[in-house]
Amino acid sequence: MKTTVRGVILQLTEIQRIFLDNLMGRYCAAVRWSFKRLMDNWKTQDIRLAVQGKFSLNSRQANDAVHDAQATIKSQKELVKLNHAGAANKVEFTQKRLEKARSSGKKAKLQRRLDKEERKLAFWQKHLDAGTFPPVVFGGKKLFHKRCKGNITHEAWQEARSSRYLSRGDKTKGGNLNIRLCIKDGNIYLDIAAEPVETEKSVRYSRITLPVYLAHKPSKKTGLINGRNYRQMVLDYLKTGSAYQVEIIRENGRYYIHVTIEEEIPVPYIPHSGVIGVDTNPEGLGIARADCLGQFKESLWLAQSEWTYARSNRRDNLIGGAASLVVKMAKQLNCALAVEDLEFKNDKSVTAKFNRMSHGFVWSSFLTKVERRAAREGVPLVKAPPPFTSIVGILKYQQQYGISNHEAAGYTIARHSLGYSNEKVPKQLVQKFIKKRDTFASLTNWKQWSSVKKAIIAAIKKQAKQEVKSLVSWQHHRKQLIAG
Repeated sequence: MKTTVRGVILQLTEIQRIFLDNLMGRYCAAVRWSFKRLMDNWKTQDIRLAVQGKFSLNSRQANDAVHDAQATIKSQKELVKLNHAGAANKVEFTQKRLEKARSSGKKAKLQRRLDKEERKLAFWQKHLDAGTFPPVVFGGKKLFHKRCKGNITHEAWQEARSSRYLSRGDKTKGGNLNIRLCIKDGNIYLDIAAEPVETEKSVRYSRITLPVYLAHKPSKKTGLINGRNYRQMVLDYLKTGSAYQVEIIRENGRYYIHVTIEEEIPVPYIPHSGVIGVDTNPEGLGIARADCLGQFKESLWLAQSEWTYARSNRRDNLIGGAASLVVKMAKQLNCALAVEDLEFKNDKSVTAKFNRMSHGFVWSSFLTKVERRAAREGVPLVKAPPPFTSIVGILKYQQQYGISNHEAAGYTIARHSLGYSNEKVPKQLVQKFIKKRDTFASLTNWKQWSSVKKAIIAAIKKQAKQEVKSLVSWQHHRKQLIAG
């Protein structure tokens, strides 16, 4: 598992600053030049040899620049595929909404949206068929537009295009040959290869040594480190001699470093006490524990109302704390952890309100933090299929165990992770809401739950005499509907 630790270069003389700016300028120019030649179908080895002489870089620096350009091309082609798939799904979704629309005003609005989405789909289809991608602007499109309008100077534009330098690691060369992290008198220094010096046998490089600070949070009261000690993690990793990557980035006149290491993770333990299922929601987490046989043990609702409106830093801290708490809970109970195997795609044409809510609460951020935390603590993590977890929980387990709908969904996730994915529909619901029972028995499990859901929503709508789109009010109408 790769981990990146952020740091900052503390002191720079004027000569060292000029050297770093010059090195980053030559490296970024080499990346842009390599990108252009790769698009013109040059051979990779020819580009590497040309980069060394044209930009005064050594062989490893040239290889890093070409590799950087190749990664940019690969990522852009993947983005074309993702954007095309998302645009196609949006068109299909809007077409269905247009067919169901009744009022002329709503149809006209949906038709305008459909026309816009079809134009986007045609744009991405054109690139997909030709194997191309939209133009790449090194330095950022926003700054490029500002430069075109004359809102920023040429020097500011060039500075934005020449603000990074990357050096990949090599285990055979002690971790990293061009940029090395070394320890002296308890302090950390960055040792950068500078100008070449020819000797009788080979070419050596003079070195520039800079003091750096790696982030860690010592407590003012106890002196202990708050959270994970990433600085010590890097220091311990350097002793192994393994490869590590270093990237220098210039931001607002300061020089930051990103050190990427390969973090060792322990072997997950064998869970003997069952599984803890977690249902993620914008307002909190529904947590439930099932034993090894899938029987309900206990549940918990962990409210997180700030996730929907807190600022990004505050939200990230809250999400990280919740992920740590959930993993710690599973470890103490000797349980596995089960979450939904969600895919985050921008493929739905939804309202602005839902977009704001769904973007404000980053499900992917929570699941990513849980996955990393579980790997570090050796907690087994299972990703369960998400379809119908909430529906099964509400209709089958919420009333039975007297828990909330989100806790019931968490219990269903725990059962799915244990292999109990084909949940039987309760006979009481089938007898009451399903008319064609012979046809119902031949349906797949998911279609059975879908049929029951539609029938119950229709019954609630008929009784409440108002528009109903979900099972939120099921418990309120449950007794009357079953007894009626």
